[in-house]
Amino acid sequence: GAKRSIASTFSPPLTLSKLPVFPVPEYVQEVYLYGFLENPHYSRNASLWLERLKTYRAKQLNADNLTDYLRSLDQIDEFDSHLQMLRYTVENGTLEERLPKEYVLTIDQFKVPPVLLEVGSHVQVNCGVIGRNQGSTIVRGTIVERSSIILIETETPLKTLRSLKIEFPLNRIQYKLEYKALVHMSRLDFSSILFPKIENAKPTTPAKKFDDAVITEFDWFQSCIAENEQQTQAIKNIVNRTAYPAPYILFGPPGTGKTCTIVEAVLQIWKMRPKSRILVTATSNYACNELAKRLLKYVTVNDLFRYFSQTSQRDINGMDLKVVQVSNMHYGIYETPAMQDFVQTRILVCTVMTSGRLLQLGVDRSMYDYIFIDECGSCRELSALVPIGCVGTDTINNRLQASVVLAGDPLQLGPVTRMPYLRDTPHNASLLERLMKRPVYQKDANNNEYSPHMVTKLLDNYRSHESLFRFSNQQFYDAELRAKGDPTITHWAVNWHHLPNRKLPMLFHSVVGFMQQDSISLSYWNVQEAQLVYQYVQILMKEEINGQIVRQEDIGIVTPYSKQVEFIKSGLSTLGLDNIEVGSVNQYQGREKPVIIISAVRSNRTTVGFLADPRRLNVALTRAQALTIVIGNPKNLMRNVTWYNFLKMMKQNRAITGISFNLTKRHLVPVEEGGTETMDGLDFA
Repeated sequence: GAKRSIASTFSPPLTLSKLPVFPVPEYVQEVYLYGFLENPHYSRNASLWLERLKTYRAKQLNADNLTDYLRSLDQIDEFDSHLQMLRYTVENGTLEERLPKEYVLTIDQFKVPPVLLEVGSHVQVNCGVIGRNQGSTIVRGTIVERSSIILIETETPLKTLRSLKIEFPLNRIQYKLEYKALVHMSRLDFSSILFPKIENAKPTTPAKKFDDAVITEFDWFQSCIAENEQQTQAIKNIVNRTAYPAPYILFGPPGTGKTCTIVEAVLQIWKMRPKSRILVTATSNYACNELAKRLLKYVTVNDLFRYFSQTSQRDINGMDLKVVQVSNMHYGIYETPAMQDFVQTRILVCTVMTSGRLLQLGVDRSMYDYIFIDECGSCRELSALVPIGCVGTDTINNRLQASVVLAGDPLQLGPVTRMPYLRDTPHNASLLERLMKRPVYQKDANNNEYSPHMVTKLLDNYRSHESLFRFSNQQFYDAELRAKGDPTITHWAVNWHHLPNRKLPMLFHSVVGFMQQDSISLSYWNVQEAQLVYQYVQILMKEEINGQIVRQEDIGIVTPYSKQVEFIKSGLSTLGLDNIEVGSVNQYQGREKPVIIISAVRSNRTTVGFLADPRRLNVALTRAQALTIVIGNPKNLMRNVTWYNFLKMMKQNRAITGISFNLTKRHLVPVEEGGTETMDGLDFA
């Protein structure tokens, strides 16, 4: 990290300028509190706003209503979250000191399950009246651990641990950055960017800071790229900005080397367009670190800067040292970056939200020529506009300067929206998903191909044995995916003697467990399924698979409910198996493991709850490289059409063990609407 620190001695840390307040308007609060219904008592503004909202909902998103509609939906979301947080206030609370400035809050003190609280949430502790006239003292803090207890770290030590009022003010920063991005977007003519039409899809030249000759000859940095026709096509078109001003879409189904393609595209721009600057974003820090780590294999350290937000500091221990060394945490603690960090480097890697901070730091709005947004399918459209609106615009001509690349998969998990009213609005959809429904990004009816200068769908799956993604391939990907994985990895479990069908390295274990609900978190768990998970884990750990030892790190356990995650973790811990990763479907998105065990949990209910979202099953079933074991209650699961089709495939392939059952369409439930069940108790980590 020495190189980085020499540069920063010349230029002082920048200061983050304050964002405008952007209060949620009174009329939004009014209409919200009356449940979005007509009311004679509304103020004039409230009536007008409700009318507009109804018109927008009928018309869907378009270039005329985008700014107002997305802002309104975000305000509804913010006000809803604010009210949720108010319900978590603990009136007469007790904390237990673990360390100076670290306190434990037990969950039984909440009146309602605090499902929205997460690591990083703000806390305000009011210590009551201490002397006669001093009034109350307020100490601020943040949540640093969120499990069966809540661990709070405060700025200063608390004087008392009894009769406290503990509040959880909503962290508004994400909303503010989104409102700010909309202000900037509204100054552009964004119809050709966000609503591209086929007739506009003739490549136009962007406002140039550098000569943009078309590049046809490439030397690949990563050898794996050369053999793959879709990857090379995508990279050539991204470098040559063929979709500009519309975004280029890299559609990456599971295991198809999407990250590898993004990395190569960034490297080619870095080499072939030496005057350009590149902003690389993703929704999670995990994905950003992965991108940075891969880029650093080829890029000189002086050319890449990894910008972390302040909240990343507590995860620093688990991070790749090479990445930390080229970041604003290279001294082991968070520092505000200096202007040099941006000006002297050509590649900036940060999360979608952190990119909004660049404006506050005073970075030029037209700083970046290429903007990549990875995992774009899992963030809502307004979040994706943050990097575009903040640092990709040519302010003089009020148009888009950057060439935008959206990478992701609209058929994997989308944004998470808790409020039922918002679920069938554009607030619950990603920019990627919406654009892919537009004709210009769809397959041409004549040749069944995508238009390569607008979009590329990657087709070669390098992750899994063919049978492991066969179901998803047929259900979601037009059966176009091809198995190209390394057989020493993908065929590891073929012929394993516990498989009902030895040629097929996957099985469904049918069990009728009992689903219980936790009174505190409202989440579910299922003891019988957990016990089966332990049995399979012990078999795997005790025996080898085809002569090869299975390590704890080779196994991943996926389950949709946070309580089942917790329950299985503690059970494995008792068995001394702490290195087996247990997580929700959301936590596993974008990840892979040789062996995946899925516990569906749902049982003794008429509906499959939130398992009804086919994208969830798609993600869960495409994580394994060599072996997938699904544990669930078929009587329950077959009510849902996607699960029914999955069970049908498993039956046809004789890949079922456990309690026998008849597959019938008799109980199929019409596709469940998002609003039938509360999302409480789900794990959205």
